[in-house]
Amino acid sequence: MKRFFPIIRGDRPLRDNFLRAALTAGILAATSALGLFLDGADFPQTDIALTYCLAVIVIAWLTHNFIFSLIATGLATVAFNFFFTDPFFTFSVYDKSYIMTFITLAIAALLASSLTLHARRSAQIARQKEEETEQERYRANLLRSISHDIRTPLSAIIGTAEMLEGETESSDPRRGLINGIRDEADWLRSLVENVLSLTRLQDGSRALPKQPEAVEEIVGGAVRHIAKRSPERGIEVRIPDELLMIPMDAKLIEQVLINLLDNAVRCTAPGDGISVAVEKGDGEVRFSVLDEGTGIGEEHLPNLFKTFYTTRARHADAGHGIGLGLSICETIVKAHGGSITARNRPDRSGAEFVFTLPTEDGKHGTVQ
Repeated sequence: MKRFFPIIRGDRPLRDNFLRAALTAGILAATSALGLFLDGADFPQTDIALTYCLAVIVIAWLTHNFIFSLIATGLATVAFNFFFTDPFFTFSVYDKSYIMTFITLAIAALLASSLTLHARRSAQIARQKEEETEQERYRANLLRSISHDIRTPLSAIIGTAEMLEGETESSDPRRGLINGIRDEADWLRSLVENVLSLTRLQDGSRALPKQPEAVEEIVGGAVRHIAKRSPERGIEVRIPDELLMIPMDAKLIEQVLINLLDNAVRCTAPGDGISVAVEKGDGEVRFSVLDEGTGIGEEHLPNLFKTFYTTRARHADAGHGIGLGLSICETIVKAHGGSITARNRPDRSGAEFVFTLPTEDGKHGTVQ
């Protein structure tokens, strides 16, 4: 990062320290010359002491280094003693009252330089965060624009593939090609929806629209979506008999369940069981997606919800992914005031993903 004093960059330590030393010596020499002029003009010693404090502040600002600020503080105190206290041009001190003056000058210069360094570093951090925020905003806008442009042709491709599938006999060898086109286009559409959801939530420009929704309908919609994509996989659903209405963005929570179920389908063999369970707790509703696959490697558990983090599935038919699904799940759930966790099942082989949603918020009240 380019600094205020352009010849000091931090990537050449020996040269930079030499430049800092030369800069410190030059400023203190100029300050001493100015002090001698002020002393000859009968200015009080307090004014001369303040010029040394100012010199230390300038050194701290230009060198942005605490060690050189500390050295400058000591040299400024010594120079003031040498040039402006009796006996002059010696390092001796006859009047003990000067000792307190030296201590006060040193403390004042050191505090001023420390505050200057802190202010400069805070300004640099603020500028860096502003640049990162601007880059993130640009990236989100670009992803959102590209995703919107891709979604329309993908819908056309999927629709055409489904039409051709309906007009093609099951024994036709082209049926498999059509199914492949539809499945890959559907995967791309799911990816686009995930990207749009992530950018919308990370943007934070709009409040999350929550409405009381029936949990049964949300779970049913997600299961039907997976069943359409993978009709050969059975999904067991366990939901309480009572009607659960909780405040949520229905589309986003359904996307969470779709992502978790899709992850379970991709990371298990065709014969492995998959289930969804819903439980009502104290002030929250608990959603669980369980499978009977090989589980999650212990080394992967701390990183599962990181953006673009993927694991190598053991099954050849595990499919592909770019590590957005679980990250988006966490973003959506946290935006609803809930939490999400992952672990290996304690009772059998397999993984368990659990997320919770509060049963009430400040607008809609409690679960019915």
